[in-house]
Amino acid sequence: MLRRWTFAQRVGAGLSACLLAGLILLATLVSTAHTLRVDDGALGHHIADILAGLLGLGALVALVMVLRNALGPMHAEAVQSEQRLHLFMDGVSDYALCFLEPDGTVSCWSTGAERLTGWTSSDIVGQRVEVLHVPDAVTHGVPASHRERAARERRLQSEGWRMRKDGSRFWAETLLTALYAEGGTLQGFAEVTRDITERKRTERMQALLAEAGRVLQPQAGAKELGNALTRLCVPEIADACVLYLPDGQGGVRPGAVACADAATQARLWEPLMRRPSLDEPGPARVMHTGRAERFAEVDPGRLPSSVSDSSCAELWRALGVRSALSVPLVVDNRVLGALCLLSTRPHRHYGAVDQAFLEELSARAALALDNARLLAATQNALELIGVAAHDLGTPLSSLQLRLRRVRLQCAPAHAEDPRLREGLLLAEDETKRLGQLVHNLLDLSRLSGGRLVLESRPMDLAELAHEVAARHEDQAAAAGCALTVHARNAARGRWDRQRLDRVLTNLVSNALKFGRGQPVEVHVNVDEDSHRIQMSVRDHGAGIPAEAQQRLFTRFERVTTDSRAPGFGLGLYIVRQLVEAHGGTIRVHSRLGEGSEFTVELPFTQEAQEEVGNTIRV
Repeated sequence: MLRRWTFAQRVGAGLSACLLAGLILLATLVSTAHTLRVDDGALGHHIADILAGLLGLGALVALVMVLRNALGPMHAEAVQSEQRLHLFMDGVSDYALCFLEPDGTVSCWSTGAERLTGWTSSDIVGQRVEVLHVPDAVTHGVPASHRERAARERRLQSEGWRMRKDGSRFWAETLLTALYAEGGTLQGFAEVTRDITERKRTERMQALLAEAGRVLQPQAGAKELGNALTRLCVPEIADACVLYLPDGQGGVRPGAVACADAATQARLWEPLMRRPSLDEPGPARVMHTGRAERFAEVDPGRLPSSVSDSSCAELWRALGVRSALSVPLVVDNRVLGALCLLSTRPHRHYGAVDQAFLEELSARAALALDNARLLAATQNALELIGVAAHDLGTPLSSLQLRLRRVRLQCAPAHAEDPRLREGLLLAEDETKRLGQLVHNLLDLSRLSGGRLVLESRPMDLAELAHEVAARHEDQAAAAGCALTVHARNAARGRWDRQRLDRVLTNLVSNALKFGRGQPVEVHVNVDEDSHRIQMSVRDHGAGIPAEAQQRLFTRFERVTTDSRAPGFGLGLYIVRQLVEAHGGTIRVHSRLGEGSEFTVELPFTQEAQEEVGNTIRV
């Protein structure tokens, strides 16, 4: 049972036994001395008392020896345990270890805690742990609430800002463990704290980069991209952010500004409009050299000498800047701008890690800005193509009619000299091909700009197929192809007749072009069960390789090297876009040496046609 006692209990039991034995011995000796003084000749009569005293003295000595042998190792063990605890607390330098009283008073402080916070043991022991928390947390009673939760739940893990002795902050991960005696009495708390500022910063940067990938889309335009970039940085990593862009005269101008304080942002434009020179620190020099500039710590009352006389000095004084970082926006060795971040918080200073992160962010922003520029240029080019195609359409149609009239009047089929007729037919075919190319370019412009609007009206696809075939009779005769249409019944529905005419015209023209000397067939079938209409164009030419069939409907993609079949690879791309705009599908089936068959499926019910949208995939 003694082994189950605590060290204090064992010491108490030993001391009690020694005290009892000492009292017995003292009483015995006092009694013997008194007797001897009263009766000097009575020594023989008191031999028993003397023996009792000697026995008590021997018992006391024996008990002291027993206690020494029993309590000595336990005392040494306690001293050794205490030494190990101190060695452990002094040896762990990456964590701050401390013990708290139930009321939050610091009672023990480790070397790691001193290294992490700057507080020495003599400074902090005896003070409340609230001195380690930021003022806002103390005002809201966060430390006390944490101790209450830890006492109730036995342990509590939390994260938050902590204060160092010099007033700086760090993001801490803390484990607070309640210490209870065997009787259930709260003895205090053990607190383990770790500085995770860099890990938290890395996580925040990764999240910010992911957010940048979402908001920095080139479709938004250069101005919208600049605003999104500055808003992304404020207030997450800066209190004010300015994006500078070239002004076209060798200088820079502010393109976008964001500030955590809206009232302050309105006052920033006046100092921002001052034109900085290339020899002073700031965005102009950053854009000129292509290298970042960083001011890790700035005293608002005493700016660095290189900044105090520069154009940005007034801006820094107005904001109370404590740290600044400027990075260039570079893509393909071209500097597109400069991103300037300003911090006014005492605990936020830009270091090498922040600079590396901002350089990565600026690289992505530069790529998005460059893509936006290219996209805008492409849209302008497509608009120019659309205008040119629209303006060319009218004279081409007039030219086709005049050539046809001349051929019919001056070179009839029964003329003796067929050369004039053949020449006019060839010229008419070339104008038709040129007209088809112009229409394709016009559709391409509308598709790319998202301006295609379907004008659905009741129509008959079988009737349209016969009409397109009649228009291509001369081209079929010149190619030596027998062009036939197989449409038993009417195929009525609501579609855009002009766009489906373009679809059939492209498919029939391709079939006559690549199926020379072989029959070309157009089929129109109605499937009442699926409420869809199938329209197919089949030729018996050379066919299309299997690996090339997946690329047929791609823009500017051609799968033939036959110089006699010129083109730009737009026809089938536009066909697919127009078919999908009607809610339909197109597929190709082809084998080498057996020809090709293009099949278009369109919904033809009234309800299906009303649901057709104008979403075009470019």
